[in-house]
Amino acid sequence: MTPDQAVQKLQALLDDATSDIKPPLRYWDAWPDSTEQDGGYATASQARYIMTKVSKAKFGALLGLLERSWKAKGYHIAKVNPNQPAMFADIPGGASIGFTIGAADNITFEVSVSPIPVITGHDPFGTPTPEPTMSNGNPDIIPKYDDPFWSSDQPTPTPTPTPSP
Repeated sequence: MTPDQAVQKLQALLDDATSDIKPPLRYWDAWPDSTEQDGGYATASQARYIMTKVSKAKFGALLGLLERSWKAKGYHIAKVNPNQPAMFADIPGGASIGFTIGAADNITFEVSVSPIPVITGHDPFGTPTPEPTMSNGNPDIIPKYDDPFWSSDQPTPTPTPTPSP
């Protein structure tokens, strides 16, 4: 696939993988990346950083929601780690996705697709747009937006995915 096709597929996969999260989470998407593989091709990947604060009390509910949603969409769950928490899945068509919660309670989704051609000398996805950064210059991936549901420590019913038509 061409780099443009890869970007379209990456965006569609990120949107699909997070579409059942209600209420929706605020996020920003990183610039796509290309990694050369053995065999003369590259893999394209893209991260989605969640900027909504999700309470630790809701991590399990979010992980469970995603696991049910992804299985219903035909994703093959490759690994679930409720202790980190993290989950990884293979998506029909040769793509993959990862969901991780970091030490600072930062949430990242990352999708990858392949093959794309190896392009040297310039970014295969065009001119990168500036990414949000913190005052120290690091990427701004620390959640900062409160949500009445996700940010609250109050026990609430586990959200369920909306059935697809």
